[in-house]
Amino acid sequence: MIRTYSKFLDKLETVEKIFLGITVAVMIIVMVYQVVLRYCFSAANSWSEELARYLFIYDVMIAAAIATRRNSHLQIDLLINLLKPKVKSIFTIIATLVGIVFLMFLLNYSLTLCQTAENNISAGLKISMSIPYACMPIGIILMILTSFEVIFQNLLLIQELGKREVNDQ
Repeated sequence: MIRTYSKFLDKLETVEKIFLGITVAVMIIVMVYQVVLRYCFSAANSWSEELARYLFIYDVMIAAAIATRRNSHLQIDLLINLLKPKVKSIFTIIATLVGIVFLMFLLNYSLTLCQTAENNISAGLKISMSIPYACMPIGIILMILTSFEVIFQNLLLIQELGKREVNDQ
């Protein structure tokens, strides 16, 4: 079952990486356009800066899900690497569960924020502010999905380490 779930997340990560690649390219084009417009023609527009900002925020939230899956968020590696593999996995599971609880609270808040911002219109792009704010629930859901994989993989690792200990005795 974990393999099927991991394959699903592999495909989802591919989509996320394609999205990230496209949005980074669009951000670069829009920012170069803004710089040329401002410094060569002494003119500026608000939509380009706003679009680049919103795309960047989406990129951060989606990349956070990929970082969660890779277990590459900021952590104190020195202390973690001193632990035995089984204890390290147990601490990873506990930390991930605490993270999921936090993300669930944050998800609830972010959905409320999206609903309340629905009638607010952005200054430059003239879009509902619920669209930029939607990056929060999208990113949080992706992080929760990848967190479950981290937990499952560590549970399997603990199980395998337990079998090795029994076989070694």
